[in-house]
Amino acid sequence: MMNTLSLLRRNLSNILLGIFFGAAAVKLLSLYLSTNTDDSRWERFKAEHHCQLLVNDRGSQRLSWQCDDGEIHYRWRQQR
Repeated sequence: MMNTLSLLRRNLSNILLGIFFGAAAVKLLSLYLSTNTDDSRWERFKAEHHCQLLVNDRGSQRLSWQCDDGEIHYRWRQQR
């Protein structure tokens, strides 16, 4: 028992780092999965509302979508 406690004390920083990186990996995975869900919702919305990509005068920036719901949607702002 005493040997286990001394081993835990010596490796406490390694254990805490492992817990931290494990929690970070779980959080990143959940963010990735929620983005995929949002992407599929956006693709479905875009198809149902006949959204057209809007570009600036030079045609270089594609930032917004004009949809038949009467609104302009900014995809990057709709991310949670």
